Amino acid sequence: MDEMDELEQMFGDSDDMAEMERLEKVVLEQDLKGFASCFPDWDLHPPVAES
Repeated sequence: MDEMDELEQMFGDSDDMAEMERLEKVVLEQDLKGFASCFPDWDLHPPVAES
């Protein structure tokens, strides 16, 4: 058993990891919106590919 397996056994299972990933995405999205609100005149949206 390696260290990562030990940590997985101690701190969570796959359901917990899925929940953590979802929460991380929400937090990052909120951080980005908060950052963007500091610069209302800037266009901080990713470029849109023209077809």
